[in-house]
Amino acid sequence: MLWSVLAALSIKLANVPPFFMAGITLFLGGMLSLPRLKAWSWNWRFIVIGSGALFLYQTMLFIALRISPAVECNLINYLWPLLIVLLAPLFDRQLKLKFIHIIGALVGFAGAVLAIYNQVGAGAAALYWGYLLALGAALTWSCYSLYMKRFPDVSSWTMGLVCIISGLMALAGSFIIGESVTLGRTDIWYLVFLGIGPLGLSFYLWNYAVKTSDPQKIGTLAYLTPVLSTLWLALAIGRSLDAGLIAALSLVIVGAILGRR
Repeated sequence: MLWSVLAALSIKLANVPPFFMAGITLFLGGMLSLPRLKAWSWNWRFIVIGSGALFLYQTMLFIALRISPAVECNLINYLWPLLIVLLAPLFDRQLKLKFIHIIGALVGFAGAVLAIYNQVGAGAAALYWGYLLALGAALTWSCYSLYMKRFPDVSSWTMGLVCIISGLMALAGSFIIGESVTLGRTDIWYLVFLGIGPLGLSFYLWNYAVKTSDPQKIGTLAYLTPVLSTLWLALAIGRSLDAGLIAALSLVIVGAILGRR
C-alpha cells in the first residue's frame, strides 16, 4: 500500500531533482529508526550491500520516471514481484524453477513490452533509456530482496542505518553533479510523506517480511502493488487507462500469478 503511491508522489515532485529527492527521502526514512538505535546490527556486509541496492534502486527509478512515460516505466519497475519468483532458485537451492514459472515470466515480460510499444511507437529510441533504468531498478530490488533472506539475525531496524547511508550517497551525487534545488511548501510536505512512508516504514516492513516468510509468497502479496500504483499514477497525471495499457497491466499480473503456481 505504501509503495503504490511512490510513483504518483514522485511525479508531483517533478521539479525536485532525482538525486536530491532520493537522498532526502531515504535519509528521512532512516531517521525513523533512531529511537531504536540500540537494536541496529553491525553486519557490514548487510549494511554495504543494502545501502548500495537502495541507492541504485531509488535513483534509477526516479530518473526513469522523469525521462520516459511514467505509467509505462512504473509497470516495468513492478516486474520485480515476478522476478522474485523467477530468481528465487538462484538464491535458495531448495526452491525449484518449473515450467509454469518460465511461462509466467514470458507473459509478464510480454506485458512490459506491450506497455513500451503502447507509448513509444516508432522513432522514439531515446525514451528506451528510461525503460532500461526501470528494468534495472526491478532487477536490483528483486535480487536485493532475495539476498536479504541470508541475514535472518540482522534486526530490521538496521534498515534505518542502510537508508541513512544510501540517502547520503544520493545527496553526495546531487552535490557532485550540481543539481539545482528549489522547494515550495507543498514540495516539502510531499518529501516528508515520501520519507516517512514509501521510503521509510515500507523498508522496515519489507525487510522483516522477506526474512521471516517464503519470498515467493511475499512476491504474490506484492501483485496488488502495480495495479494500485498504475491507478494512482494515472489519476495523478490525468491520464486515462486505454486498452493497450490495461492489456499490458493484465499481462504483468497474469504472469506474476502463473509464476507463483
